[in-house]
Amino acid sequence: MASFGAKYPCFALIKSENASALPTYEKPVTIGRLVKADLTVQMASGKLHADDILAESVDEFVSASIAMETDDMADDVASEVYGATVTGKEVSYKAGDAAPMGGLAYYKVLMRNGVKLYKGYYYPKVKAVLGNDSAATKADTITFGTSSTTFTVFACKTDEWRITEELESDTAAQEWVDAKLAPPANSPAPTNASE
Repeated sequence: MASFGAKYPCFALIKSENASALPTYEKPVTIGRLVKADLTVQMASGKLHADDILAESVDEFVSASIAMETDDMADDVASEVYGATVTGKEVSYKAGDAAPMGGLAYYKVLMRNGVKLYKGYYYPKVKAVLGNDSAATKADTITFGTSSTTFTVFACKTDEWRITEELESDTAAQEWVDAKLAPPANSPAPTNASE
């Protein structure tokens, strides 16, 4: 299986979380257009040797991080993702800002035996950290800049930290992402905050 595309990164603030179900969310926002998302998983490992052989081995999830790049992130989206304050058109990032917990989902485009398919990735509980920024003057060539964010992935109260599903179409993958981060039925429909 080879992957050659990634799309539709969405984030939603956690509204509530209990031990018997995945979190519920506020209205989701589209972060931007996905350039890349790199997952790094941290495991706690332990090995027991007895009678000169490996007798037991345990590897358990501790946390993960997703280094994500998008083509842009609108200010209103950044305020939700990072916990910054928006006043009119001005966004204020303070040293004491605490990024809120939320859910993150996106999908990848895959090829398996010559057939295109889509795979959704859903992280029920994440917290964002603002990435580095750089600017360069225009020269003989143009270099595009991107917005970078690192999401720390936590296990939620149900012990799940990632859920994936293979889907047959681009539309089905986008609907899957929307459904994972959908607010409760009596809430307004999801919108793209950057539009």
